[in-house]
Amino acid sequence: MAGGLWIIAKAMDDIELIKQKVSIVDLIQEYLPLKKAGVNFKAPCPFHNEKTPSFMVSPERGIFHCFGCGVGGDCFKFLMLKEGMDFPEALQTLAKRVGVTLKRQKSEVRDKRERLFEVNQKAAQFFHYILTKHKLGKKALEYLKSRGLTRATNDEFNLGYAPNSWESLVRFLKSRKFTIEEIIEAGLAVPGKRGGYDRFRGRVMFPLVSAKGDMIGFAGRVLGKDEPKYINTPKTPIFDKSNFLFGLNLSKGEIKQKGSAILTEGEMDAISSYQAGVKNVVASKGTALTLGQIELIKKYTDTILLCFDMDLAGDTASRRGIEMADRAGLNIKVIHLPDGKDPAELVSRDKKLWDEAVSAAEPIYDYYLRSVSGRYKTSTAEGKKRIAEELIPIWAKISDNFSREHYIQKLASLLEVSDTLIRREVVKHERSPNMGYEAAVHPKTSDITLSAKDRRERLEEYLLALLLKIPADLEYVPNFPETIFLSETYRSIYVLLVLYLDAVSFKAGSFSIGEFVKTLPADLVLVVDRLYLVEIDDKLSNSKLWKDEVGKVVADLRKTLVKASLEKLSAEIKNAQAFDKMELLETLNKRFRDLSVKLKNL
Repeated sequence: MAGGLWIIAKAMDDIELIKQKVSIVDLIQEYLPLKKAGVNFKAPCPFHNEKTPSFMVSPERGIFHCFGCGVGGDCFKFLMLKEGMDFPEALQTLAKRVGVTLKRQKSEVRDKRERLFEVNQKAAQFFHYILTKHKLGKKALEYLKSRGLTRATNDEFNLGYAPNSWESLVRFLKSRKFTIEEIIEAGLAVPGKRGGYDRFRGRVMFPLVSAKGDMIGFAGRVLGKDEPKYINTPKTPIFDKSNFLFGLNLSKGEIKQKGSAILTEGEMDAISSYQAGVKNVVASKGTALTLGQIELIKKYTDTILLCFDMDLAGDTASRRGIEMADRAGLNIKVIHLPDGKDPAELVSRDKKLWDEAVSAAEPIYDYYLRSVSGRYKTSTAEGKKRIAEELIPIWAKISDNFSREHYIQKLASLLEVSDTLIRREVVKHERSPNMGYEAAVHPKTSDITLSAKDRRERLEEYLLALLLKIPADLEYVPNFPETIFLSETYRSIYVLLVLYLDAVSFKAGSFSIGEFVKTLPADLVLVVDRLYLVEIDDKLSNSKLWKDEVGKVVADLRKTLVKASLEKLSAEIKNAQAFDKMELLETLNKRFRDLSVKLKNL
């Protein structure tokens, strides 16, 4: 076995041994009290503020998951998030805790990480040399100049250019005694028939440097129009996009001094702002904030100013990140850019405009109120309804009670309705992680804010959560058709579960979630882990009640399928009537009648 693969194999052996020995319940209870919830445990989440506990821990699977903020993982992940450790530190800490000796692997893993830092550093030197000293970099240098960047800025951010060649970087790094395996593992090359070829070709290169100053990866911007605008280093042992902020290595001191961090979407925006003298700036490389990025920011400030070129209120992923930041105790504001400009364009046009935009940043919930209300007429009942539909779910997730009350009153005033009405709708929208049948079918939210699609997805999720907790005294293999699941992911899990139960000749009490998970592809393991942590009512450990519950959910899912078909037929009937298609109309009406009878009999 090659040296690198041997190290990885040894590391995986130690990791699995430590996970088996560590009691995740005991570990987490050192930080917060856990309460028994069926086969699992629950508590208020330690990573965001919440009233109703939604943080679930499975001793059987050795995992945790918060249904409020979405964070989850194993014992290593918990320690990394709670103590701000990197993986090697968490590995060493837990190994010592359970008496596992890491032998040679500890130094080998450290040495391997150092080699990956070094190969990235050499690549950065190569790219920077090509940009600043070689004729191949002339076009890229002109591009950066056209974007307003100076030579000094290029040097400070160590910008570079990757030649439009298949092996120029690989050949250079090999000449510096790096192996093709190291180059590929660092994300700098892609495996090929002759070993590997350059991942980045014909691109302006933005080195990605950790807050500690280690060179961990690259973002490459294409100069032409035929390829993806940006490509990034893939996830590697030293780089994870979700735990990284571009420019933090240079701006962290300024962020501390100014008391706030400006978050832009792209590298060029952050660099332009930094060059213009507004240096408390980083780029998130996307609009959806992650928990890892939030934890990074909290080390330096409690205030973030978002500067993204999109409607944050209308983007679900962005809103989820903002909710996590709010629950983590961050003060969030939004920078409004005039004329749809991005920061780089604004700075190049007039630095004063950028300074003014930063100074005028508005609180996130004021931004939501202005953004959403600007799309509808507040003078009409329909307009008021639409505004309420969009804002009430957001208001329900404001973590601070005083702030929530403030915005309830502001929304009531805007819509010219009573505070009591808005407050009641907000309270209805607060969701409990307890996923019983009533919670899935009739959740605590107003009908105007939960779509049929959302309700169906929650039912599918609840059904799978039930099937993963077959009572110990019950011999049961589900036999309803897979088509009952519209979600492809949930359908796949259901099919694989039935196949597994058949394959092991399932008997009462013999189902093992751990053994089942071993049969799943990696992308489904995390989904099943989350489903297994869904809290199920204790009374459903009774076989009869459990079977009744499963039957009830299956029946309801069948009804929703028929209702969806009826809605589709209604639209087709209207269309046939509009164009006088009498034959088709007769056929459609017959199908509609047949389905209506079927629905009545379900």
